[in-house]
Amino acid sequence: MATLIDSPEFSANEIYEIQQTDAVEGAAAGASFGGVGISNQPHQQLANRTALVKQRQDVNIANINVLQAFMAGFAGSLQTNGYIQIPINDISRGPIITIIQWGYYPLPQLSLSQDTEYAVTWPIRFPNIILGPPLSANVYFQTSGRNTVASPVSWNSVGGVFVLDVIEGNELSTGNEKSNGFSWLAIGF
Repeated sequence: MATLIDSPEFSANEIYEIQQTDAVEGAAAGASFGGVGISNQPHQQLANRTALVKQRQDVNIANINVLQAFMAGFAGSLQTNGYIQIPINDISRGPIITIIQWGYYPLPQLSLSQDTEYAVTWPIRFPNIILGPPLSANVYFQTSGRNTVASPVSWNSVGGVFVLDVIEGNELSTGNEKSNGFSWLAIGF
């Protein structure tokens, strides 16, 4: 049994319509339409279009699988103390997962009379390193114009230690300035 061999191609607005006056002509050497014959030409054109659609579908499915794998690399927790993981192709390290973590260390409108350290545990562990020191900012409840600074003292893959620096002569010692805590941000991979 002979079969038509499809070739993935598209002929715009062209599927041959067999005319009433066309003689039945099958495939043979010297037959019309390059040997396919008038009777097989529409079938050949439709088979070619179907092969092209199938070829494009296979490419789309492969691309969708790649995109789904890429999207699976994104993860996170959008909480007060949260994180986001972002897959990137670093120019020197290759494919890595960048991690951005943030949080808030609450204090009950605390008046400070001296420098005080607070330990923070990151929401997730950094598998490799933290890029630079974490960032931090004091959150005021009440201020009389002097600054208390939240600063990172030490950090590693699982957490960090921050200090609320009481500037010498600061009114915090008299209770005129109070902190509600501090916010922090750490970036690594």
